[in-house]
Amino acid sequence: MPIHKYFQWGYHRSGWKHTYNLGTGLFVWLFLLLTRPFGVYATDLNHFFALALFLLPVGISFVLISYLVDYFFKSVVKIDLSSNLRMDGVSWMLKLVLFVNVIYVLRLTRCDWQCFDVLDYLEQWFAFGLMMLLTYIPTSLYGKSQFFRTLVGKNTDEEEGMKLQGEGKEQLTVDLNEIMLFKAEDNYVDLYISASEPLTKKTMRATLTSISNQLAAYPQFQRVHRSFVVNLQYTKKRNFNTLTVENGEWSMDVPLSPSFRNSLRPLLS
Repeated sequence: MPIHKYFQWGYHRSGWKHTYNLGTGLFVWLFLLLTRPFGVYATDLNHFFALALFLLPVGISFVLISYLVDYFFKSVVKIDLSSNLRMDGVSWMLKLVLFVNVIYVLRLTRCDWQCFDVLDYLEQWFAFGLMMLLTYIPTSLYGKSQFFRTLVGKNTDEEEGMKLQGEGKEQLTVDLNEIMLFKAEDNYVDLYISASEPLTKKTMRATLTSISNQLAAYPQFQRVHRSFVVNLQYTKKRNFNTLTVENGEWSMDVPLSPSFRNSLRPLLS
Protein backbone atom coordinates (compact mmCIF):
# COMPACT_ATOMS: atom_id res chain seq x y z
CA MET A 1 0.00 0.00 0.00
CA PRO A 2 1.48 3.42 -0.91
CA ILE A 3 2.66 5.49 2.02
CA HIS A 4 0.35 8.34 1.07
CA LYS A 5 -2.62 6.10 1.83
CA TYR A 6 -1.52 5.96 5.48
CA PHE A 7 -1.21 9.75 5.55
CA GLN A 8 -4.65 10.11 3.98
CA TRP A 9 -6.17 7.67 6.46
CA GLY A 10 -4.76 9.58 9.42
CA TYR A 11 -5.41 13.08 8.08
CA HIS A 12 -9.01 12.59 6.96
CA ARG A 13 -10.34 9.63 8.95
CA SER A 14 -8.51 9.67 12.29
CA GLY A 15 -8.75 13.33 13.21
CA TRP A 16 -5.14 14.34 12.64
CA LYS A 17 -5.95 17.29 10.38
CA HIS A 18 -5.61 20.01 13.00
CA THR A 19 -2.59 18.37 14.64
CA TYR A 20 -0.80 18.03 11.31
CA ASN A 21 -1.56 21.56 10.09
CA LEU A 22 -0.69 23.29 13.34
CA GLY A 23 2.32 21.04 13.92
CA THR A 24 3.69 21.69 10.43
CA GLY A 25 3.19 25.43 10.81
CA LEU A 26 5.02 25.34 14.14
CA PHE A 27 7.81 23.22 12.68
CA VAL A 28 8.29 25.58 9.72
CA TRP A 29 8.50 28.54 12.09
CA LEU A 30 11.04 26.83 14.38
CA PHE A 31 13.05 25.48 11.44
CA LEU A 32 13.45 28.94 9.94
CA LEU A 33 14.13 30.49 13.33
CA LEU A 34 16.92 28.05 14.16
CA THR A 35 18.53 27.72 10.73
CA ARG A 36 17.98 31.35 9.65
CA PRO A 37 18.27 30.69 5.90
CA PHE A 38 18.23 33.20 3.06
CA GLY A 39 20.70 35.52 4.75
CA VAL A 40 18.53 36.32 7.79
CA TYR A 41 20.54 36.73 11.01
CA ALA A 42 19.99 37.66 14.64
CA THR A 43 22.97 39.29 16.38
CA ASP A 44 21.61 39.35 19.94
CA LEU A 45 18.66 38.19 22.05
CA ASN A 46 16.48 41.17 21.16
CA HIS A 47 17.09 40.58 17.46
CA PHE A 48 16.33 36.88 17.99
CA PHE A 49 12.89 37.63 19.45
CA ALA A 50 12.27 40.19 16.72
CA LEU A 51 13.17 37.54 14.15
CA ALA A 52 10.79 35.08 15.85
CA LEU A 53 7.93 37.55 15.46
CA PHE A 54 9.01 38.32 11.91
CA LEU A 55 8.93 34.64 10.90
CA LEU A 56 5.72 33.75 12.75
CA PRO A 57 3.45 34.69 9.78
CA VAL A 58 5.34 32.16 7.66
CA GLY A 59 4.17 29.30 9.87
CA ILE A 60 0.67 30.75 10.11
CA SER A 61 0.48 31.07 6.33
CA PHE A 62 0.97 27.30 5.90
CA VAL A 63 -1.89 26.58 8.31
CA LEU A 64 -4.20 28.97 6.47
CA ILE A 65 -3.21 27.65 3.04
CA SER A 66 -3.78 24.04 4.14
CA TYR A 67 -7.27 24.75 5.44
CA LEU A 68 -8.15 26.82 2.37
CA VAL A 69 -7.09 24.03 0.00
CA ASP A 70 -9.10 21.49 2.03
CA TYR A 71 -12.13 23.78 1.87
CA PHE A 72 -11.65 24.31 -1.87
CA PHE A 73 -11.70 20.61 -2.67
CA LYS A 74 -14.55 19.83 -0.28
CA SER A 75 -16.92 22.74 -0.89
CA VAL A 76 -16.02 24.18 -4.31
CA VAL A 77 -14.83 21.18 -6.33
CA LYS A 78 -16.92 18.83 -4.13
CA ILE A 79 -14.34 16.04 -3.97
CA ASP A 80 -14.18 13.75 -0.95
CA LEU A 81 -10.42 13.59 -0.42
CA SER A 82 -10.81 10.87 2.21
CA SER A 83 -11.85 8.41 -0.51
CA ASN A 84 -9.77 9.64 -3.46
CA LEU A 85 -6.10 8.85 -3.05
CA ARG A 86 -4.94 10.56 -6.25
CA MET A 87 -6.78 13.82 -5.61
CA ASP A 88 -5.60 13.86 -2.00
CA GLY A 89 -2.04 13.77 -3.34
CA VAL A 90 -2.89 16.62 -5.72
CA SER A 91 -4.22 18.68 -2.81
CA TRP A 92 -0.99 18.16 -0.85
CA MET A 93 1.13 19.25 -3.82
CA LEU A 94 -1.12 22.29 -4.29
CA LYS A 95 -0.47 23.26 -0.68
CA LEU A 96 3.27 23.08 -1.30
CA VAL A 97 3.05 25.14 -4.51
CA LEU A 98 0.92 27.84 -2.89
CA PHE A 99 3.03 27.93 0.25
CA VAL A 100 6.33 28.35 -1.59
CA ASN A 101 5.04 31.01 -3.94
CA VAL A 102 3.10 33.00 -1.33
CA ILE A 103 6.15 33.20 0.92
CA TYR A 104 8.41 34.13 -1.98
CA VAL A 105 6.05 36.88 -3.16
CA LEU A 106 5.99 38.27 0.38
CA ARG A 107 9.78 38.33 0.38
CA LEU A 108 9.89 40.10 -2.96
CA THR A 109 7.50 42.80 -1.77
CA ARG A 110 10.01 43.73 0.93
CA CYS A 111 12.62 44.59 -1.68
CA ASP A 112 10.23 46.14 -4.21
CA TRP A 113 10.68 43.10 -6.46
CA GLN A 114 14.32 43.98 -7.08
CA CYS A 115 15.80 40.91 -5.40
CA PHE A 116 14.33 38.19 -7.61
CA ASP A 117 16.87 35.51 -8.37
CA VAL A 118 16.26 32.14 -9.99
CA LEU A 119 18.72 30.29 -7.73
CA ASP A 120 17.20 31.91 -4.68
CA TYR A 121 13.73 30.84 -5.85
CA LEU A 122 14.90 27.25 -6.39
CA GLU A 123 16.56 27.32 -2.98
CA GLN A 124 13.25 28.27 -1.44
CA TRP A 125 11.54 25.37 -3.22
CA PHE A 126 14.15 23.01 -1.78
CA ALA A 127 13.94 24.46 1.72
CA PHE A 128 10.16 24.51 2.07
CA GLY A 129 9.72 21.22 0.24
CA LEU A 130 12.16 19.65 2.69
CA MET A 131 10.32 21.16 5.66
CA MET A 132 6.99 19.75 4.50
CA LEU A 133 8.51 16.32 3.86
CA LEU A 134 10.01 16.34 7.34
CA THR A 135 6.51 16.47 8.79
CA TYR A 136 4.77 14.46 6.07
CA ILE A 137 6.97 11.36 6.31
CA PRO A 138 6.78 10.91 10.12
CA THR A 139 3.02 11.52 9.99
CA SER A 140 2.65 8.82 7.32
CA LEU A 141 4.83 6.36 9.24
CA TYR A 142 2.88 7.01 12.42
CA GLY A 143 -0.30 6.52 10.43
CA LYS A 144 1.06 3.20 9.21
CA SER A 145 1.74 2.02 12.76
CA GLN A 146 -1.73 3.10 13.93
CA PHE A 147 -3.30 1.53 10.85
CA PHE A 148 -1.88 -1.90 11.69
CA ARG A 149 -2.67 -1.48 15.39
CA THR A 150 -6.33 -0.62 14.88
CA LEU A 151 -7.09 -2.84 11.91
CA VAL A 152 -7.71 -6.26 13.39
CA GLY A 153 -11.08 -6.72 15.02
CA LYS A 154 -12.29 -3.19 14.39
CA ASN A 155 -15.33 -2.15 12.45
CA THR A 156 -15.49 0.91 10.27
CA ASP A 157 -16.87 4.08 11.80
CA GLU A 158 -19.00 4.67 8.74
CA GLU A 159 -22.72 4.68 9.43
CA GLU A 160 -25.18 3.09 7.06
CA GLY A 161 -25.55 5.07 3.91
CA MET A 162 -22.12 5.32 2.31
CA LYS A 163 -22.60 5.75 -1.40
CA LEU A 164 -20.35 3.85 -3.76
CA GLN A 165 -20.11 5.59 -7.11
CA GLY A 166 -20.36 3.47 -10.23
CA GLU A 167 -20.08 4.46 -13.87
CA GLY A 168 -22.21 7.36 -14.94
CA LYS A 169 -24.79 8.30 -12.34
CA GLU A 170 -25.07 4.85 -10.81
CA GLN A 171 -24.73 4.79 -7.02
CA LEU A 172 -25.18 2.07 -4.44
CA THR A 173 -25.77 2.77 -0.75
CA VAL A 174 -24.05 0.20 1.44
CA ASP A 175 -23.06 -0.56 5.02
CA LEU A 176 -19.33 -1.25 4.79
CA ASN A 177 -19.32 -3.46 7.87
CA GLU A 178 -21.50 -5.97 6.03
CA ILE A 179 -19.48 -6.21 2.81
CA MET A 180 -17.18 -9.22 2.75
CA LEU A 181 -15.60 -8.77 -0.66
CA PHE A 182 -15.79 -7.18 -4.09
CA LYS A 183 -15.26 -9.29 -7.19
CA ALA A 184 -14.68 -7.87 -10.65
CA GLU A 185 -16.62 -9.40 -13.53
CA ASP A 186 -15.81 -7.73 -16.86
CA ASN A 187 -17.16 -4.16 -16.54
CA TYR A 188 -19.12 -4.95 -13.38
CA VAL A 189 -18.31 -5.47 -9.71
CA ASP A 190 -20.14 -7.98 -7.50
CA LEU A 191 -20.59 -7.11 -3.81
CA TYR A 192 -20.91 -10.04 -1.40
CA ILE A 193 -22.93 -8.87 1.61
CA SER A 194 -23.29 -10.72 4.91
CA ALA A 195 -26.38 -8.95 6.25
CA SER A 196 -28.88 -11.67 5.50
CA GLU A 197 -29.24 -15.40 5.06
CA PRO A 198 -28.76 -16.64 2.45
CA LEU A 199 -25.86 -14.44 1.42
CA THR A 200 -26.76 -11.37 -0.66
CA LYS A 201 -24.92 -10.47 -3.84
CA LYS A 202 -25.37 -7.11 -5.53
CA THR A 203 -23.87 -5.96 -8.81
CA MET A 204 -22.98 -2.50 -10.01
CA ARG A 205 -21.36 -1.21 -13.17
CA ALA A 206 -17.91 -0.02 -12.10
CA THR A 207 -14.24 -0.90 -12.20
CA LEU A 208 -12.51 -2.51 -9.24
CA THR A 209 -9.89 0.24 -9.34
CA SER A 210 -12.60 2.86 -8.89
CA ILE A 211 -14.08 0.93 -5.98
CA SER A 212 -10.66 0.47 -4.41
CA ASN A 213 -9.96 4.21 -4.64
CA GLN A 214 -13.26 5.03 -2.96
CA LEU A 215 -12.34 2.66 -0.13
CA ALA A 216 -8.87 4.14 0.35
CA ALA A 217 -9.80 5.60 3.73
CA TYR A 218 -11.02 2.24 5.06
CA PRO A 219 -8.02 0.04 5.85
CA GLN A 220 -10.14 -3.07 6.37
CA PHE A 221 -10.58 -3.25 2.59
CA GLN A 222 -7.49 -4.40 0.73
CA ARG A 223 -6.96 -5.35 -2.88
CA VAL A 224 -5.46 -8.83 -2.96
CA HIS A 225 -5.82 -9.64 -6.66
CA ARG A 226 -6.68 -7.80 -9.86
CA SER A 227 -10.23 -9.19 -9.50
CA PHE A 228 -10.76 -9.01 -5.72
CA VAL A 229 -10.95 -6.52 -2.88
CA VAL A 230 -11.62 -8.20 0.48
CA ASN A 231 -12.69 -7.06 3.92
CA LEU A 232 -9.91 -8.49 6.08
CA GLN A 233 -12.28 -8.79 9.04
CA TYR A 234 -13.90 -11.74 7.24
CA THR A 235 -10.67 -13.56 6.34
CA LYS A 236 -10.29 -16.68 8.44
CA LYS A 237 -7.67 -18.83 6.71
CA ARG A 238 -4.57 -17.62 4.95
CA ASN A 239 -1.79 -19.31 3.08
CA PHE A 240 0.78 -18.27 0.51
CA ASN A 241 -1.53 -18.22 -2.50
CA THR A 242 -5.09 -17.79 -1.18
CA LEU A 243 -7.25 -16.14 1.44
CA THR A 244 -10.45 -17.73 2.68
CA VAL A 245 -13.31 -15.32 3.27
CA GLU A 246 -15.92 -16.79 5.60
CA ASN A 247 -19.19 -15.87 7.24
CA GLY A 248 -21.16 -18.61 8.91
CA GLU A 249 -21.45 -21.55 6.55
CA TRP A 250 -20.50 -19.53 3.50
CA SER A 251 -16.87 -19.31 2.38
CA MET A 252 -14.85 -18.43 -0.71
CA ASP A 253 -11.18 -19.00 -1.50
CA VAL A 254 -9.78 -15.81 -2.98
CA PRO A 255 -6.48 -15.85 -4.90
CA LEU A 256 -3.66 -13.80 -3.40
CA SER A 257 -1.64 -12.16 -6.16
CA PRO A 258 2.17 -11.94 -5.79
CA SER A 259 2.00 -8.24 -6.74
CA PHE A 260 -0.10 -7.52 -3.63
CA ARG A 261 1.36 -10.15 -1.30
CA ASN A 262 4.36 -8.12 -0.13
CA SER A 263 2.35 -5.02 0.77
CA LEU A 264 -0.14 -7.20 2.66
CA ARG A 265 2.48 -9.22 4.49
CA PRO A 266 2.26 -7.23 7.78
CA LEU A 267 -1.52 -7.70 7.79
CA LEU A 268 -1.44 -11.38 7.02
CA SER A 269 1.32 -12.43 9.40
